[in-house]
Amino acid sequence: MNLKNSTLLLSFILTFTFNSFSQEKTTTKPKKQIGITFSSFGDNDVIRFQQLAGAASYPGDNFYTIGLNYIFPINRTFDFETGIEYSKHNISVHPNLPPDMDNSPYPASLSLINIPVTARLNFLKYLFINGGFLFDIDISNSSPVDSQTGIGAIAGLGINYDFNFGVSLFANPYLKANALLPFSFENYPQRLMESGFRFGVMYKLQ
Repeated sequence: MNLKNSTLLLSFILTFTFNSFSQEKTTTKPKKQIGITFSSFGDNDVIRFQQLAGAASYPGDNFYTIGLNYIFPINRTFDFETGIEYSKHNISVHPNLPPDMDNSPYPASLSLINIPVTARLNFLKYLFINGGFLFDIDISNSSPVDSQTGIGAIAGLGINYDFNFGVSLFANPYLKANALLPFSFENYPQRLMESGFRFGVMYKLQ
C-alpha cells in the first residue's frame, strides 16, 4: 500500500472514529426535560390499614392530577424526576349506622399538593420503571378524611417516545399510596390509595 492510499485510509478511520465518538457522546449525555403531566382514569379509595368496627367507608368516585415536572438524566439508563403537582379527589362517604338512622352516602372531596422525588430506570429503548417518594401536603377545606399531609410512595411502569424536534411523550400506569408516614397524630389514620394513568408532554432543554 502506497503512502497516498495509507493517508486516505488513515483519514477515513479517523473521520469514522470521530463521528462515532461524537454520536456516542451525544447519546450518552441526554438533556434535561421539563413539561406538564396529567393523571386520572383509575381508583382513589380511602382506607385504614386496620379496620374499625362501625367506621364509615370511603370509596373513590373520580380524581385528576395536573403537574409541572422536571427530569434530570443521570445517564442513558437512570433519570431523576421531581416537580410539583395538584390533585383533586372526589369520594363517597358511606356511613355505617343502625338501620333506623339515615345511612345514605354523601359526597366529599380532598385536595393535595404533591412533590414527587422519583427515579426512572430506562430499558428496551421505549420503556421505563419509575418509583420513589411523595411529599404530600393536604390543602382540603373541611374534609371528613384525615389529613394526608406526610410522606407517601409511588411506583409505575411507562412507555416513552422522543421526537426529533425535542418533545417527548409518555404514558405511565402507576400505584400511589399517600401519607404512608402521616404527620398527623391519628391512632388509626386514613390513607388515600390511588391507581391510574399519568400522561406527560416533556420538552428537552438546551
